Amino acid sequence: MPPARYDGQTEWYEAFASGMGFTATRACAVRLVGRGPGRCLDLGCGTGLTIPALLDAGWSVVGADVSTDQLCAAARRVGSSATLVQANAHALPFTNGEFDSVVSVLTHTDFDDPRRAFAEAQRVLRVGGTFVYVGVHPCFGSPFIEKNDLGVPTGIRPGYRDAGWQHLPPDPESPRIRARVGINHPPLAGLLSAVVENGLTITHVEEPGETDPPLNIAIRAVRRA
Repeated sequence: MPPARYDGQTEWYEAFASGMGFTATRACAVRLVGRGPGRCLDLGCGTGLTIPALLDAGWSVVGADVSTDQLCAAARRVGSSATLVQANAHALPFTNGEFDSVVSVLTHTDFDDPRRAFAEAQRVLRVGGTFVYVGVHPCFGSPFIEKNDLGVPTGIRPGYRDAGWQHLPPDPESPRIRARVGINHPPLAGLLSAVVENGLTITHVEEPGETDPPLNIAIRAVRRA
């Protein structure tokens, strides 16, 4: 498997993603998926930051990620309490209907094809199972939002409707993640369509957190027959 975008970024990412804002994002995902028991796939688990909360909620967790570096950090975090699998989200090595729930946090901007990744999430989810996605808000967290040094939005640049990868100037010293790994931007309609066009019925949508405008969007859906 070729090197993943987040290989080589793990130490920096751990510090970046452990802040209070991201902790609240992960807590939102766990709240929306509810309590186990059952098998839960953490799709794009990264360094395993969401896994302990899923375990505490009673789930038997499998974490999947394409990055070797990120999975090594996840293994140090969760030990033998969860199963970790190196896998491409676009072609998961699991059987149909294998999981009772699928959770994915802050991943659609890193998938090469969110529709395909969500189709795989639907495939490995049992009928009636719950899919929860929490990620960057396409309207307010996109690369088209101008922000000041405090991260407060100050304006909008043209380009919101231009779906696809935004190749920002690479800067390995930047404190902003998208200057390091880029961003795959779908408009809001594209993100929602990636869910409903793959056999999932949306049952709840919210814009979590207290920032105004919101930085994230949260979606809960169930797999249709």
